[in-house]
Amino acid sequence: MALEYIKQINDKVHLAVWKIEEDIDFYQRNIVLSPTDVNILAETTHPEKRLEFLAGRMLCKTVLHSLKITDQPIYRNEFGKPVIPDSEYNISLSHTENYIAAAVGFKIEVGIDIEKPKAKMAKIAPRLYTDEEMEYCNADLVKYSKMWSAKEVLYKLFMKRELNFKDNLKVKPLKKDWTLMSGSINKDDFFKEYELAFYKLEEYFICLNVN
Repeated sequence: MALEYIKQINDKVHLAVWKIEEDIDFYQRNIVLSPTDVNILAETTHPEKRLEFLAGRMLCKTVLHSLKITDQPIYRNEFGKPVIPDSEYNISLSHTENYIAAAVGFKIEVGIDIEKPKAKMAKIAPRLYTDEEMEYCNADLVKYSKMWSAKEVLYKLFMKRELNFKDNLKVKPLKKDWTLMSGSINKDDFFKEYELAFYKLEEYFICLNVN
């Protein structure tokens, strides 16, 4: 098994990480997919994407069983958000080439993103960030990438698409080391603020909301 850890962040939120080490046959033998996810997998033809998808569902099965939430398979709703059936818990997933990360929230929505600094973020940042956010980043690649990751978490929290990353999603570092940020979603008549925490994992970092 490749469960890295399950960490309790606070009384509402857990973070779990899975390292992808097994082949696709292992996951197909050990998980049951919901009918919605069976269709999604059938439409996914790229081998790596199939592996990532199944590893994500394996992480969900493992963490939800460990936390005694459910043994039922999750499903994906009309907006692509993973949903735990008949539960007061919510879940969010993010993946990279080596890891799957999950946030589980009790009676709160959760969003999560796992990234590592990428050179392309410096090129696209002016299209995504306000002038103030660009100043926070100060041409630092890690900060550009963390800003992106924080906005990805906000996007997943809203999860109804049609969001402009510059106009509707605002973030601000709360600590000098950028381990905690504030974030807000402002779209039409919806406005909500969040605290976003960062955790390091080798060359990656994980961002998730903690409230």
